[in-house]
Amino acid sequence: MPARYRPEADRETLAAAFVLVFRKGRSPPSCPVPDDNDLLNRIRDAVPQASPPVCREALVRVRRLSFDVMEICTAFREGAYGSGDEAQAAALCELEDRNPGFTDAEYRTAFLVGQMWAGL
Repeated sequence: MPARYRPEADRETLAAAFVLVFRKGRSPPSCPVPDDNDLLNRIRDAVPQASPPVCREALVRVRRLSFDVMEICTAFREGAYGSGDEAQAAALCELEDRNPGFTDAEYRTAFLVGQMWAGL
């Protein structure tokens, strides 16, 4: 059986989804009832030319990033990456390896937000 088609989220749509989850103060991924429909509507408002499947793919990728950053930041806080600048660099590299396609600034922002979430 062939793999299901997954639309590629363009940079603008991915950035819009990222801003909503990481910069607009949405809830951490552990939130029991994240309102993905509201987020999808807001992504569509920000990028009206993006198709619904592209918006959904962008949200899926950002949600995956949010779950991974939570896991990585928890491990980072527990010393799993060592200490100092090398530890942060290793954690950021793992985040990028697991979730390609974001900008360096987005990885850094996600990591900082993830540290706050992991400390809750």
